[in-house]
Amino acid sequence: MTRKTRGIKGRKAKLGVMWLAVFSVALGSGPSVVWAEKKEQSIKERAADDLIGVEVAQFRVPKRGRKGESQATQLPKRLTYQYGISSESDITYRTNPDLNKRVKDDFLILTPELNANVTYRPTDWLEATLEMIFEKEIAVREEDRIVLPDGEIQFAEKKRFSLLIDQAFVTIKEFTAPFEFTIGRRNYEDERHWLYDTSMDIASISLKLGKFRAEAFMGREVLVDLDLLRNEQRDRINTYILYVDYRGIEDTKLAAYTILRDDRDPLEGRPLLIGLRSQGMPSETFGYWSELAHMRGRDELSRDFSAYALDVGATYRFPDLPFNPNLTMGFAIATGDVNPNDNTNREFRQTGLQSNEAKFAGVSEFKIYGEALDPELSNLKIFTVGFGFRPAPNFSIDFVYHRYRLDEIAEEIRNSALTAQMNQVDTRLSKDLGTAFDIVLGFRNLFGVRRLGLDLRTGWFFPGKAFLRDEGDEGNPNIRDADKGFTIVAKFWW
Repeated sequence: MTRKTRGIKGRKAKLGVMWLAVFSVALGSGPSVVWAEKKEQSIKERAADDLIGVEVAQFRVPKRGRKGESQATQLPKRLTYQYGISSESDITYRTNPDLNKRVKDDFLILTPELNANVTYRPTDWLEATLEMIFEKEIAVREEDRIVLPDGEIQFAEKKRFSLLIDQAFVTIKEFTAPFEFTIGRRNYEDERHWLYDTSMDIASISLKLGKFRAEAFMGREVLVDLDLLRNEQRDRINTYILYVDYRGIEDTKLAAYTILRDDRDPLEGRPLLIGLRSQGMPSETFGYWSELAHMRGRDELSRDFSAYALDVGATYRFPDLPFNPNLTMGFAIATGDVNPNDNTNREFRQTGLQSNEAKFAGVSEFKIYGEALDPELSNLKIFTVGFGFRPAPNFSIDFVYHRYRLDEIAEEIRNSALTAQMNQVDTRLSKDLGTAFDIVLGFRNLFGVRRLGLDLRTGWFFPGKAFLRDEGDEGNPNIRDADKGFTIVAKFWW
């Protein structure tokens, strides 16, 4: 299986309400106070001048001029220094990941975190960025030893302090326009975190021509261990990405991409992902997304990939009704492999860099394929209905329902949060995976504190017939339903 994105909460994205007061020294001027607010991200998604996903507006109190002199004040041309601090602390509680109440495998993990970043621009053509994350996972409740359904024994990892250099890169631009060159560790995110949501050690070149943008880069998630307090596990997967988008249509983004993941071990093979996507909000009431991807290349057994995935959906807002309700419907499908013994693998796989977190019409991001199941889109059909409210600009609530089916009969869900195995009763094989229900609450400007926010995400998974298990023996079978799973995640923003 591919390695899940880092940490229980996926990437430390620092999205949403990260209101930062950034103090800077601008070239040829005195100190300026800069307030940072969230902006729409580009394909680079956390560029040097967009480190925390913010758009910078500059303000400076004009000096009192002499009598007869012009009162006009020239704004700083460039922010030479820019820095900020913030935090994102998580509480994660999960029960029954193996869907069996008789096995003790519940856990409660606290993860307090502090983030700090600085950007230095000594000239118009050079930028250097450093971002660090200090955190510690605290196991309030966790089993030291768990026997998984397949017989594997899982031991709890020792919790250590971490001081991670999450970004450290240099960008050269201006005199190289319309090209920019970047080298170092950098965070990459796409809008729905469907392709990537992680930091990578990369070398990249990007191009901007009006509404047309392109970026090509190569690298690894962890080429160099940059955790100063504990070891980062280095990976041996070379990643090559070419991403192109066009924004010439108002309120609509069109994009195409090619992603090659070359595992040098090789545990994941050499999958090649080719895709098209479109996302937008053509009106104030209607928004949509669409994702079409085709997988080629070779798997870990040198079989040829030939797989597909589709994810489409739309959200409609009712601004004239009380509490501004909204309705979302979505459908996602990814092919499975019907015959594992032939020379073609038809099981679609995502990149392994994704976190699958997005928002519908509320203020909070959440797991778009379900909080409790949280699967990779692979060998699955997922039907989603969401109903939400915005009683106030700083508060939203979403109710989300998911219905799951396998595309082909299988024994496990790729990179799911559950450890339970499927189709263990040979006479009762099924594609019915089950259903899920999520409740997502989002608060911003909590208690009147502008930078304080809270996301509360709760999910229930109700297993279907694919999770039936036989607790008897061959002569005396005892087939019973699986138990439901539950998870709750609280995120505090500051």
